[in-house]
Amino acid sequence: MHDFIALKLNCPLCEKSLMDTQTLIDNLPGVKLNISFDDQQGVIHLSAIYGSYNYTTNIKIPLGKEATFSCPHCKEPIVSEIKCEVCSAHSVPLKIEDNGIVRICSRAGCKNHYVEFEDLSHALEHFYVYFDYGDASRVKKPLTESNATPDADKEIVKSGTFLRTYCPHCEDSLYKNRAIEFKITGKDGEEGILQLSPFLNVFTNESTFYIPEGEPVKNVRCPHCDESLLRKGEDCPECGEAIVSVSVAALSKIIDFYFCSKKGCHWHGMSQEDIDDIIIEDSSEW
Repeated sequence: MHDFIALKLNCPLCEKSLMDTQTLIDNLPGVKLNISFDDQQGVIHLSAIYGSYNYTTNIKIPLGKEATFSCPHCKEPIVSEIKCEVCSAHSVPLKIEDNGIVRICSRAGCKNHYVEFEDLSHALEHFYVYFDYGDASRVKKPLTESNATPDADKEIVKSGTFLRTYCPHCEDSLYKNRAIEFKITGKDGEEGILQLSPFLNVFTNESTFYIPEGEPVKNVRCPHCDESLLRKGEDCPECGEAIVSVSVAALSKIIDFYFCSKKGCHWHGMSQEDIDDIIIEDSSEW
């Protein structure tokens, strides 16, 4: 599920970039498109990560409604006569920066999409070369109390490290189906499953019900013992929402690892005791 590839997309008509560095989805520039249906018009930002269904929009799109997508530069509708194989709605072709097309379904709620490459050599480049979205101004300092230079005696958990994650209550592994899996309760009481990337500073996620960007979940529980993983009496220092506590196997010990319960907030940290021994590497490119 989390073998995600980040794509840079252009309008297939005017070929201008659709990437919006001012609006981040999954911690990467979102794909900006104009969207309309019936008499409503607005803007939607899609995740640039192939396989992620996260997005933000300033209009409410009813599930099952077929929308029209258009380029924010040339204003022309982006539509194809090729129909979605799942629901028969029109597909929306978006040009991959230098080769190929990604097609998404125009019907709200349909998750069908696929990539077409024009030749295999370019396809391999896109699947094995990391797309550079780095911006030095967005690089955060390591999550230590003093933000000092890392000590030679401290272990450094680098970005991209696979996190072996366990429930702090029953100590059972939370890793399932190539993801870290939790039971969650939404703001309005919906019950479902949340899957997070198991790699440090990779913020991709999937849930069985839609969680708007910037909205916290009401509760996060272990799928085995059903105990709440919210840490009582502590809130996220960046956004003020509740934080989730799990156990993570670092290089030589089990540490208490915390992350924010609000979708879109990428704060994470450790206990003060673990900060004395371990540094979590942070990077804007994950």
